[in-house]
Amino acid sequence: MSHNPQESSFRWVMLGLVWLLYFSFGITMASIAPLTVPIIDDLDMTYSQMGFVLGAWQLIYIVTAYPIGVLIDKIGTRKSLLIGVFLIWLSLILRGLVSDFSGLFLSVTIFGFGGPIISIGAPKVISLWFIGNERGFAAGLYSTGPVVGASLALATAASLVVPLTGSWRGISLIYGIVVMATIIMWLLFAKEAENDSKYETTSTIHILKNLINIRNVQVMLVLAIATFLLNHGLNNWLPTLLQEKSMTIAQAGFWTAIATMAGVLGSVIIPSIARQGYRVIALGIIFLIASLTTFGLTIFTDMPLFIVLIVSGIVRAPMMPILTLILMETKGVGSANIGAAVGLFFAAAEIGGFGGPFLLGILRDFSGSMNTGLIFLSVCVGLLVVILPMIKEEDQ
Repeated sequence: MSHNPQESSFRWVMLGLVWLLYFSFGITMASIAPLTVPIIDDLDMTYSQMGFVLGAWQLIYIVTAYPIGVLIDKIGTRKSLLIGVFLIWLSLILRGLVSDFSGLFLSVTIFGFGGPIISIGAPKVISLWFIGNERGFAAGLYSTGPVVGASLALATAASLVVPLTGSWRGISLIYGIVVMATIIMWLLFAKEAENDSKYETTSTIHILKNLINIRNVQVMLVLAIATFLLNHGLNNWLPTLLQEKSMTIAQAGFWTAIATMAGVLGSVIIPSIARQGYRVIALGIIFLIASLTTFGLTIFTDMPLFIVLIVSGIVRAPMMPILTLILMETKGVGSANIGAAVGLFFAAAEIGGFGGPFLLGILRDFSGSMNTGLIFLSVCVGLLVVILPMIKEEDQ
């Protein structure tokens, strides 16, 4: 059954369901980060190997994102997102069964096939079910899903799941139940929007060429790489950084969760305020603050450190929804090609998504401290301000 998104109040149900999918994405994505030390000890791994594992699904993402985006445009969101959340569940379950580095790496790579379906399909759903100023609010709201999911994993993995199950492997059981509940909810309630699975028979290569020739798309690809380098690098290694500042594993997970939850405020408020015509300015402010707070993590302790953590979470979380809003409203993209465009965006983004955790792991092994990697990230994100004037919002 089709529903006209401009007339049906069911769009809010779809927004809630997409939020649950992205919540499942977040809880699975962050399930390893707060337990890196016990996993390294249990599986006899190095920090570089753990960095490779933390970036494994992003590495797969680079290859899968664009073709998955085209596929979503062709088969519709209901079927494709169901496949995506099932693969996320499978990745989560297999993590608890591994016995070495190779097994953990392979289980995490499965997430690289399911994850892009969710992160690409979610903007597609928003573009189909919402119009006008509602899009900014909806994009900000659904993007809190992975933040809340990741925060829950960060806060409970070491303090609740491990004591409850007796092992870090308990994340597969406890969080697996949550993801399975999401699969059932999607099966029961998700609907297709009007024209969801209707598409033009334009070749994939032709669509790709058209998208790459759009200047806003070109700039978005560069920004995607750098912002994901920052976010994925910092998100995956922040608990380890805090442990190096003399926190226990439970304390590090708790404060990382607090900082991540602070991102909910940024995700809901900032995209709504940064309306068309003001998004470049908003991004410039966000990048500058993100650069300063990332550097601040290397020098502060106690209360100043906690303040920096929270501010960092607030400004980093809305980066992706603002960038995808610009992409969504760029002339030549639109709802018809948003899956392909966002797929291209994430294919580029996950170069940084893989590189962030991997480079920080290497720099940690090389220097003996997380600070070297944080300084590198701070410089990278600060330099993004230079290319922001290339974005043409009036073309959207």
